Amino acid sequence: MNITDIFDRAKKQLDGGDLSVGYVVNGRTFHNYYTNQEWQEYVDRMPGEVKAQFDNGKGGEMQEYTRNGIIYPPKMASYASSSRFMYSQGQQFDGFAYEKQLPTSLGGYPANLDGYLKSKNVFVEAKCHEFYNYSRPDLRKGHRMLLEGIIPMLDGKLDYDRSKDTLYLSWENKDSGYFDLKQMLCHLSGIANMVLSGGEKIVYFIYLAYRPSNELLAFVENPADKQRIQDLFSDEKEMAETIDFKSIYKAILHYFNLKKKYGYSKDEISKMASSFSFTFCTQDNFKSVVESI
Repeated sequence: MNITDIFDRAKKQLDGGDLSVGYVVNGRTFHNYYTNQEWQEYVDRMPGEVKAQFDNGKGGEMQEYTRNGIIYPPKMASYASSSRFMYSQGQQFDGFAYEKQLPTSLGGYPANLDGYLKSKNVFVEAKCHEFYNYSRPDLRKGHRMLLEGIIPMLDGKLDYDRSKDTLYLSWENKDSGYFDLKQMLCHLSGIANMVLSGGEKIVYFIYLAYRPSNELLAFVENPADKQRIQDLFSDEKEMAETIDFKSIYKAILHYFNLKKKYGYSKDEISKMASSFSFTFCTQDNFKSVVESI
């Protein structure tokens, strides 16, 4: 059992779930998920406009999906789903929206932000169990062009391995590890193009990560697994707080201003960048941070 499965099992038990049952599809039981009935009841309680946001999002959170010939439950039916985590936190605010899509001008799908509060122009990326799994995305043409355009503006702090077909990103010579920096570049590209196209210039970006509490860790039997979960969360937090996202955002603004001929001056781009803020949050302080904006 890998560390993601161990975390998922603990999360389900923390939330009162029964590990002996789960979501059944084609005779296969997925034990870290709601049961089919629990999932349907969860969906039925969801307001119609919110359900439509998740349905229309590019993440496919609400539907069963097939991978390697196996049909899986909806992602949101997982107790450790980031969209489920985002929904539980977003309900604290009137008008909070989910699966906010922004064209990136990088090719492919638009950026898919987990949460958005229009009244304060707050964008949220949520992570629950994603950073317990190590993966590398393919290096695509749009990503390569963006990186080659912004790296010279960042004094070499951001870099990538040009010898590989998958994207190995680093900040100040430190591999980004389990942190999904490529996704952040896409999100910032979507926001930058929105701003350059006349959108609200003051931008608040919140990186919301689920903190494994002592109560959750009590459901993890092996001390080494407990430590691994704590370490991976700490690594995610450290990387998020080490990377200078304001400088990256400024470089991305410059890149698309030139590439798409928006025509802003350097001073105007600098002013836009100074109006951007990045904050790392957990479930413990998300509400207070949003309220303080």
